Amino acid sequence: MIIKTIESYLLELPLARPIVAAITSGDRGAACNTILMPVVRIATDDGLIGEGFAWAIGAGGKTLLTAIREDLGPILIGENPLDNERLWETLYWKTQAVGRVGVIPQAISALDLALWDIKGKVCGQPVFKLLGGMRDSAPVYGSDGGWLNMSVSEILSASEVYLNQGMRGIKIKVGHEDPGIDRQRIDEIRRALGDDVWIAVDANQKWDFATALKMGREFEQLGCAWYEEPMTCEDVHGHARLAEKLDIPIALGETLGSLHEINAYLRADAVDIVQPDITRVGGLTPFLKIASICHAAHRPVEPHLMMEASVHLACGLPAVVGLEYMPWLTRAFAEPPVVENGRLSAPTTPGLGLNITPETIEQYRLA
Repeated sequence: MIIKTIESYLLELPLARPIVAAITSGDRGAACNTILMPVVRIATDDGLIGEGFAWAIGAGGKTLLTAIREDLGPILIGENPLDNERLWETLYWKTQAVGRVGVIPQAISALDLALWDIKGKVCGQPVFKLLGGMRDSAPVYGSDGGWLNMSVSEILSASEVYLNQGMRGIKIKVGHEDPGIDRQRIDEIRRALGDDVWIAVDANQKWDFATALKMGREFEQLGCAWYEEPMTCEDVHGHARLAEKLDIPIALGETLGSLHEINAYLRADAVDIVQPDITRVGGLTPFLKIASICHAAHRPVEPHLMMEASVHLACGLPAVVGLEYMPWLTRAFAEPPVVENGRLSAPTTPGLGLNITPETIEQYRLA
């Protein structure tokens, strides 16, 4: 079996609501209304089709598509799609000089997911079974109802929807120009929902060390479950200092782009909960290595976004303990995974179990 053709295209999907986080507000950009989704379809000479995808928000979708079409996809033609480890290494090393993190691994991730889709179809098993079949479903928390541009009452209404579905809790964005606003908003939400509700906060790299420390102590007093990305992702030492001074767990990893960057945080004791993004680390193949080192370091893994694919990791591996419910890409799939009693169930069909219909492509495809 060899790879015969690779087709790729770009979808632009509308978001359920305009979103503003610390990383998109102020001088970092404006509110976002859509998400870009590069998609690849790998066809083999015996008729199997593997579909993979990535994501970008704000910008970068066309750049990812160009990398897939011009630099990466042609390398795979004529190769055995089951050799995902060898093919990932080949793609990485042929392009490493122009992209160890960022565009190149994110483009590779779409191809890598398509290869795993084929692998599952060849074996007649869903991907989570190939990874180990740890469980059939995984707990989720609601993450699309706490944006900076939402009022407290809007956040509470969105939270009620999530909590009524049995989700383990909610995540709220923080990072206003005046941190006192964040303290007041989280306090109001806590008092409204009660002390027993799981609430995490996410600063999206907003603050310097002094502000991050002050706000971390505030969030500790409010009983927050974790404190996500308080400072810029490059500051390993600063996060280590912060983790030493705070009791609230530090969560991060969504903007880290490789096994090596995440390992640096683990070695520095600078992270308590690791949140790799399948797209940003280069696909499922490198994610498995990340999950292994986190497991060895006794750090739970909670993947960032991509729940439609990440559910296979959460259901296949012991280190991946939960998922972020962010339905940005859900409308692209004919039968996306569903939440039942607060848990996302893994697809039971072979491969990733995700199918992008021709109607979806026609409606959302960018020329």
